[in-house]
Amino acid sequence: MKNPAIASFLNDSLREPSASNRLCNASYEIMGAEELIYGGDGDDLDDVLGAYELIGRTARRPMSRRGVPPGMARTIQAAAVAKMANAGAVVREHGPTKTRRLYLPLGATPVVAAASANVTARPQTIAFKPEKLSVPATIAPDFTIDSILVGVVPQGVQTGSAPAESFLPTAVDSYLDCDTVQTSQDFVVGVTNISGATRTFRGTVFGRSASS
Repeated sequence: MKNPAIASFLNDSLREPSASNRLCNASYEIMGAEELIYGGDGDDLDDVLGAYELIGRTARRPMSRRGVPPGMARTIQAAAVAKMANAGAVVREHGPTKTRRLYLPLGATPVVAAASANVTARPQTIAFKPEKLSVPATIAPDFTIDSILVGVVPQGVQTGSAPAESFLPTAVDSYLDCDTVQTSQDFVVGVTNISGATRTFRGTVFGRSASS
């Protein structure tokens, strides 16, 4: 006699995934493969980048196990794959599977004396979580950091300027826990030149990025 849980799982696997059971931003590819891959739901992605809400994931896993004991999961998945492969197609979900520590360059922005400027960068990865802003010691005394924005969302707990020296590479406890920057979303650092002459602002942002 068939296990009801397995039968229910196999029936569900052949139906088009419901909105609550798939990644909102996942791309689906029909292919004659031999395995079914569930896009990255490792602890690192979920805990570090908040993948469910920050990369467009729903709060549920891509496919419900309907209370099936953990020991049966691999058997059920293999059975589902075999049944779908025999039907001639397998659905593969493409999603982020790992995180890497990367950097985001802020380039070089000339700022005249006593003037302010917005320095904008746009990460081209799936998602980038800024963790440290680094300003060179050679220019830090000439600038204040007026704001840090992800999109239009401020990353400070109140408005106001901070000395750029707070973000020296050697500064202690200068790590940040910014919102995740989505693909091509603006990451903006507002600066003011407090010297008496034109200065060029430069900087680097370090953080972690999701990738497949």
